[in-house]
Amino acid sequence: MNAWLALADAPLAAMHACAGAQVLSAWPDTDRRPHPLARRLDPRVLDPSGPPAQVSLLWLDLEHLPLFDDPAVVQARRAALHLPAPRAVSSLTVDSTHFAGSLWVGDNAAGVGMDPFRLVGPVRVLSVGAGLLGRAVTLVGPALERYGGAPWPSGSF
Repeated sequence: MNAWLALADAPLAAMHACAGAQVLSAWPDTDRRPHPLARRLDPRVLDPSGPPAQVSLLWLDLEHLPLFDDPAVVQARRAALHLPAPRAVSSLTVDSTHFAGSLWVGDNAAGVGMDPFRLVGPVRVLSVGAGLLGRAVTLVGPALERYGGAPWPSGSF
């Protein structure tokens, strides 16, 4: 099962929540990319009954995506394994080789302030309304396995 997330100026899917001046839209169970802006994420992160959240979002420019085994991406994943677990976390992907960003979810600003993916690029801290993000904190390691196309920490990584 694939899940997708997009950041846009207006809702793109039935499942969405305001995130500051923009909207996070999600497609929880779609194999094909539902929109050109959509990026794949761990489906366990999405929850239509989830409470409001604070999010640290790394949304990389599609023209300059690092490989998933880029040293900065590997180091961010390693660091995530040593931090207090967030409410939910997922990498974002667009294909089987590139890292397209991350989603680090907390209940408050302190919960997202330690996002290790800041090592890869600038993050946006957003307040996200209810009905989009749940709780999924199972982090898996080690952080040196080869990337298999699934968003981390999804079980098929």
